[in-house]
Amino acid sequence: MQAAMRLALRGGFAAMTVRQIAREAEVAAGQLHHHFSSIGELKSQVFIRLIREMLDMPLVAEDASWRERLFSMIGSEDGRLEPYIRLWREGQVLADSDPDIKAAYLLTMNMWHEETVAIIEQGLACGEFHSSEPPADIAWRFIALVCGLDGIYALGTQA
Repeated sequence: MQAAMRLALRGGFAAMTVRQIAREAEVAAGQLHHHFSSIGELKSQVFIRLIREMLDMPLVAEDASWRERLFSMIGSEDGRLEPYIRLWREGQVLADSDPDIKAAYLLTMNMWHEETVAIIEQGLACGEFHSSEPPADIAWRFIALVCGLDGIYALGTQA
């Protein structure tokens, strides 16, 4: 799994062939087939683990404000995230044609939402945020905004 994760971060989903993963892991290709029912299953599991790793990455100090934490969750410019974001974009495109990737993408979108909701709830509880809207709705709006802006950026139309 670690070998496939390294390949995914370096070269995306296309880099995760059975041969490449086996070579990177220094195992026989048959070993991969023994542990995963298909390459699609392996790719989707790698995607989920990498997005979880990205969500768990410490991007702000322990004593950061909830506003800073929210920004880091939805709009961080930390360069360490770039390989993960490239993979996220690729997953979004592949989700249209690959049911395993689609399921993984939807799961990771919900993971991101849960993390964002938790930050908003903490910020509300501490009095740093003020809103009468449900935190889950606020989180979805932020995520929709980020995804839309990311799509504009990916098209090369940033001004």
